[in-house]
Amino acid sequence: RAPAPAPVSTASAPEANPPQWPATVHVVEPDGRCDYDKQAFFDNIFTDGGKYSTNPWGAESPNTSLYGGYFDETGRDFCQDRVAVLLKPGVHKAKFNVGFYNSLIGLGKQPDDVQLDAFECLNGVGPDHVQHGQDPGALNNFWRSVENVSTANAKNIYYFVSQASPLRRCHIRGELRLSGPVGGGVYDWGYASGGFTADCKIDGGVEFGGQQQYMTRNAEIGADKVYAHGAWSNVLVGSKGTYKYEPNQQSRATIVPSTEIIAEKPFITFDDAQQKYFLQIPRADMNKQGVTWEAECDAVDFARVFVAQAGTATARMINLKLAEGKHVILSPGIYRITEPIVVKNSGTVLLGLGMATLQPADDAKQMDALILVDDAARNIRIAGLMLQAGPAGCDALLKWGTSKSPEGVEAGAAGYLYDIFCRVGGDRPSTEMEVWTNKMVEINASGVVGDNLWLWRADHEVPDNRGVKNSRNRADNSLVVNGDNVIMYGLFCEHALQDLTVWNGENGRTYFYQCELPYDVTQENFGAKGFVGYRIGYNVQNHRLEGAGVYSYFRDNDVHAVAGFKGPLAGPGLKLYNLFTVFLNGKGCIESVLNGRGRAVTNASQGRPCYY
Repeated sequence: RAPAPAPVSTASAPEANPPQWPATVHVVEPDGRCDYDKQAFFDNIFTDGGKYSTNPWGAESPNTSLYGGYFDETGRDFCQDRVAVLLKPGVHKAKFNVGFYNSLIGLGKQPDDVQLDAFECLNGVGPDHVQHGQDPGALNNFWRSVENVSTANAKNIYYFVSQASPLRRCHIRGELRLSGPVGGGVYDWGYASGGFTADCKIDGGVEFGGQQQYMTRNAEIGADKVYAHGAWSNVLVGSKGTYKYEPNQQSRATIVPSTEIIAEKPFITFDDAQQKYFLQIPRADMNKQGVTWEAECDAVDFARVFVAQAGTATARMINLKLAEGKHVILSPGIYRITEPIVVKNSGTVLLGLGMATLQPADDAKQMDALILVDDAARNIRIAGLMLQAGPAGCDALLKWGTSKSPEGVEAGAAGYLYDIFCRVGGDRPSTEMEVWTNKMVEINASGVVGDNLWLWRADHEVPDNRGVKNSRNRADNSLVVNGDNVIMYGLFCEHALQDLTVWNGENGRTYFYQCELPYDVTQENFGAKGFVGYRIGYNVQNHRLEGAGVYSYFRDNDVHAVAGFKGPLAGPGLKLYNLFTVFLNGKGCIESVLNGRGRAVTNASQGRPCYY
């Protein structure tokens, strides 16, 4: 086990504990101490932004009988609302529908301390409020999360999601179903484009269904249960249980027996006896298998935690609190900032709740980054944040360090990124000034570990989810890694306009990669320039990439991408496993999988992965 993070200073005046939570945070008492109708309260949180559709795809649709309908959140994917629901330890006999920008979070020391009847997220409907067969399925179910809860015995959980919708530290006492039947699509499940589960126990096994790809880290399933199905790629790292292959299935499972190093995401607990909140900072585990809920954490009294509120807390105020040696929690909301948030003190936690969002104010000047981490900082934890580009632009939305660390900085020593979701465009119509960033995330320091990153240049925008055209809202790269000993568990990169991932550092490791190439490029500005989904620098001697897919949907022009992946031609330190490409739709093709090797994927092979 790795050493505990270095403590930050406690010299400044203490913060209030309990804190004054803003209206975007709902703290819910357990049954017996709750003086209102909890189910009605939960339903009201969801119906404020959505409802169950009463016009499903067909009268005999399985969703109608099994799951109670469809989610109708039309127009909510770029809304301004952010909500966190914090469940105090105890029993909560109610079901929570997890909508856009909702985070459901238990406040127990272990998941079983908070017993919820169920949570769910169902297939969505289209702009006409109707589910049309497999489309859209769960393709647009983004930006939501569930953490640190348990569910009722033998009750199956339907959590039909795509990117930026993590499940963490949960005990599901039935089966976890990650996409749902709608009468069409791959394996007769609806469309879904991947998700992330970590540190979870699922007694009834996992049904991936039609998930195009899915990342599972440190999960456990019941002794007689299995992980099943999936469309193209399932990656299981440090997870206990068996993946069941079906005859003639296209999907491959990439099995990594243990997680070489991970410190789980920080979480919040409530101590009823003291009537106080604590920030729990898990210590790092080496070669982890399954869950470690009883592992040692460093408990920090909220007297040393500043709880920021959107609209009140400026970047300058947050930086002052960080300089005082405090940890910072960003409560749900959109923080429009005019200067970067700078993390300098080792051992600092910067934690967002309810998809807390940082973006430049419209009158802000160009910034180097929204979040900057100092070169000398160690054991940093940055988690649970959305980062959005603005009109004045950034060099990167998040920049960790300015130069490569000295040799000998091992993975995890610098710190961790958890549930970081970057977004370039989408929330502004094409009639407004476009937004931009050169890169979404740039890691210059060595020893950083990422755990579930979705770095997305929007392919559609308000109003009416119309397509983004003509390379509007520029983002050149999703991720650039220059530091050594950097690890990514669950990396999703989409629609950047040049090489989506550029990895120049030595001894990098990526376990699970999902990449969708940009829809709106041309042969001249993309294909002819040789841009790819994942590029390993040609001087790199050691790199590991497992369970990685690059997909094409050249919607607007006939584009021929030379390959999904590029890198050094050979070398004993290059470990590349289960790389593949897929032609989703549109025009053009991907001519090869890796460096000209592997067959092309075209409309003739639509929806079928080509592995190399």
